[in-house]
Amino acid sequence: MKPSSGVVINEDILKALGARAAKAIRIKSAQMEAELAAKMEDLEYLEKEGFSTAGLIKAKVNGNHQLLELSVDPSYPDWDNHIRTCELMVEAVNDALYKIDLAIEQEISSIKYKYLGQVIEESEKDN
Repeated sequence: MKPSSGVVINEDILKALGARAAKAIRIKSAQMEAELAAKMEDLEYLEKEGFSTAGLIKAKVNGNHQLLELSVDPSYPDWDNHIRTCELMVEAVNDALYKIDLAIEQEISSIKYKYLGQVIEESEKDN
C-alpha cells in the first residue's frame, strides 16, 4: 500500500503487528505527515548565520537556502586579494547552509521520533 504521503507500508508487516498496532501506525503516520508539512512551512522563515575563518565575513541564509545577507567586517585587510576574499565568502555561505540544514534536520527528526515513540508505547500496551 502506498499512502498519499509517499511512504510505502508493507501490508504483511501490518497484519503481523495486529489490527490495533496497524491502525495506530496509520493514524500516527497521517498525523506526523501533517505536522511535518506545517513545520516545513515554518522552517522556510528560519534564519541562520555562518562565518568565515576568524569571523571576518558573515552570511545569513533562510530555510529555503536563499542568501539573505553577506557582510564583511570593516577591519578586513585583504581587499586586494580577490581570491582569498572569495574563499572566505564561500566559507561563510557554506557554514550558514550547514547550520540551516542541521537545524531543519533536528526539527524534522524530533517530530519523527515523537510519533515513533507514541507508536511503540501503543504497541507495548497491546502486549
